[in-house]
Amino acid sequence: MSTFSADPQKLEELLNYCTEHAKQMIRENGEFPPFGAVIASNGQLMSLGVPVGGEIPGEAELYEALQSSMKSQFLNGEIVASAIAANVNLPAQLESQFPDGIRVHVECAGFSRFNYLPYRFSGERVEYGNFISVDVPATVCPGADDA
Repeated sequence: MSTFSADPQKLEELLNYCTEHAKQMIRENGEFPPFGAVIASNGQLMSLGVPVGGEIPGEAELYEALQSSMKSQFLNGEIVASAIAANVNLPAQLESQFPDGIRVHVECAGFSRFNYLPYRFSGERVEYGNFISVDVPATVCPGADDA
């Protein structure tokens, strides 16, 4: 059983970590592959990568591998919250001012939300919009959308 439960401050820490790391990669490379971070059962934030051998997986496979690894860690009581960041095209129904976005899926028991940060390249710099948050079904933390 976890000795720590995810509180709003820790969830915000996860969101901020992933958002800032994604912004850095966009500045340096113009894009980024999916990556993640977790809050361990002791309350510590840890980045999470997926070991890859030989052939480099596609973005969808990498995203799914992160989800699977995090779900296993959650079920084993090793983590209490997760976040996966992805570089996405924003859904039209969000009516964002920019078509591209950083999406960070933050989850813990009783909470599952996509947090989109729209962006666009403006000459040599990157311009960011306002966060758009959408509640979504859980994929890592069973019961996260039951609250």
